[in-house]
Amino acid sequence: MTTTIRQYTSALLLAAAIVPFTGRAAEAEEFLLGATVHFTQDKGILDVNLKLARDCNLNAIREDLPWKLAERRRGIVTAPSLFRRIADTARANGLPVLGILAYNNHFYDGGSYPRSAEAVAAYARYAGQVAAGLRGRGVPFYQVWNEWDGGCGMNPAKRGRGDAESYINLLKAAYPALKQADPDATVVSGSVCTGDEYFEKLLQLGIADHCDILSIHTYNFQQRGEAATPEAWQRRMLKLDEMIRKYNNGDSKPVFVTEMGYPSFTGPHGRTAGECAVYLARLMLLARTVPNLRGLWWYDLQDDGWDITEREHNFGLFNADGTPKPAAAVMRDLAPLVRKGEFLGRLDTGDPSVWILRFRHDGRETQAMWSTGGRRSGLVWEKGPGSTGTFKMRRPGQPPQPLAWGRRDWVADRKAKFDPARREITIDEMPLLMTGDFTDVRLAGTVERPAPPAGRSDYRLPPDIAVAVPKGEKAAAVSLPKRGNYFKFADPGYQGDKDLDAAFEFHYDRDHLYLTVRTVDDHFRLAPSAERGWGSDGIQTGFHFDREGGSPLERVELDFALTGHGPEACWRTPFAGRRPGIATDVKVTVREEKREGTARWHTYRLTIPASSLGAGELRPGRSFLFSILVNDNDGAGRKGFLHWGGGLGSRPYDPSFYNLVVLK
Repeated sequence: MTTTIRQYTSALLLAAAIVPFTGRAAEAEEFLLGATVHFTQDKGILDVNLKLARDCNLNAIREDLPWKLAERRRGIVTAPSLFRRIADTARANGLPVLGILAYNNHFYDGGSYPRSAEAVAAYARYAGQVAAGLRGRGVPFYQVWNEWDGGCGMNPAKRGRGDAESYINLLKAAYPALKQADPDATVVSGSVCTGDEYFEKLLQLGIADHCDILSIHTYNFQQRGEAATPEAWQRRMLKLDEMIRKYNNGDSKPVFVTEMGYPSFTGPHGRTAGECAVYLARLMLLARTVPNLRGLWWYDLQDDGWDITEREHNFGLFNADGTPKPAAAVMRDLAPLVRKGEFLGRLDTGDPSVWILRFRHDGRETQAMWSTGGRRSGLVWEKGPGSTGTFKMRRPGQPPQPLAWGRRDWVADRKAKFDPARREITIDEMPLLMTGDFTDVRLAGTVERPAPPAGRSDYRLPPDIAVAVPKGEKAAAVSLPKRGNYFKFADPGYQGDKDLDAAFEFHYDRDHLYLTVRTVDDHFRLAPSAERGWGSDGIQTGFHFDREGGSPLERVELDFALTGHGPEACWRTPFAGRRPGIATDVKVTVREEKREGTARWHTYRLTIPASSLGAGELRPGRSFLFSILVNDNDGAGRKGFLHWGGGLGSRPYDPSFYNLVVLK
């Protein structure tokens, strides 16, 4: 993922020129289009939900087969009746299962990631015996762990970030065990969720040699602007294929995207249900333009709750009670084309914001058309004397209608003549599908049409942008938004402003960045050290400065806390060439402004050398990416954190999810 605002340019090609399809030809087998379900977490209704998936024209599901459910007594592994019931019901609905073999078991390595020889052998035994128990029951795919790099499903005390070397050891043990148990099984690598840097590390360690299909999670909803779009996702997928070839002797390798989605919620980075449906439509179509992508699982089939401010409750195609959201109708209508259609190429209009993708499906050609960036465009089609076919148009989720030929641009000229051989079609951000015989039919040109106004005349700074002012000037404090911005680890969760509140502001001079953070915490706890402040009420920050020769994934993480021996800061991820540990180069002070019982009001002030951030000289007009979180421990362990920006404290650990700070 890129972390900077880019300016895109494209050479103008001849109108209607076909962009060559440079990837491998379409495979004979169907593209897998699935969704994640959570029956082993006691969510949903098995029979009802799988019928919903079938009615959406999906041809796969993905479900956890947790280790702790299969091995309840040390050394005794079975495929529980729940696993068998899920597999049998899915098979009856024509839905092959991708089974996730994952998560900790308290019998081994203290419930942490299986790293010891004993734990790795136990995991391989579990994987093999589950596969043997489900052989022939409609579970053709097994995934060796889920988000090893992100801590998903792990006990919060053991979460951390699994290292790449240990994962490769686990995969090497699990692969032969699975193949011995079910020779027909397809082994899928564990999904990477924290970014392409970790994926590249696994490739360097030879992951492609120990699985049949690679896997990655590709969420980009937390990105800003164009980087959050399906088109940006497609560019990333094509670059990942290049990366795979680099470390796989020039050969590609099949990939599954086992989680991708856009949540419809009211917090930062949230979208309306309608906007999510638009992005789903485009992403489904673009998925077929990635040559080595063999399957895509939407996250997820059904919402996990009803809280519209909670991101994790709102990824579903359906509401928690099974009523459809707009995305469900889009999935239902597009799935047959995406699953069975052959991608023929992109029709280039010379305008990079206009997308026209060509597919062959059911003996006919379908062209999917849309525009990006909030624009509307008129596409002028022209048929020649050799065209005898008829066409139908439709938008996903809406009924089709026949295309009537003929164009008269009476808006521009009331005396304009009728042209029976032309037809103008207006496209916008939701794809429009045109199906028929395109023999002797060409795109004659495009016309830009006015788009609906934004509906707002006043200028407001977006909530994901802050401003740093020169030292000595008054800065505007940025409050950490509460609605939807509390990441919960344990109940009772966030109880409002009186539970935890925070704000920050930035100043700068040429050589230093000055960060001030003010917090209110109803149960403040001293940290044992800054390094372990995440388990108390410490504060974590992340920085990314663009620099010549720097990586877009490069980040600097600085933690600070009030400890029993005073304020302390530490570099968790220091700038290149430096060691993690106490940040002796950072001046940090903490002042207690007020106390009431267990509640404390604190002001933290940090002076951070620009050189320690890899920033170079700080000057007006520059910008950097920043993320901050304030941890919350009310006495029973870490229960969550309040945050501004992503990429810290929870997956994905990636600076492309940070927010923007501009130097005034």
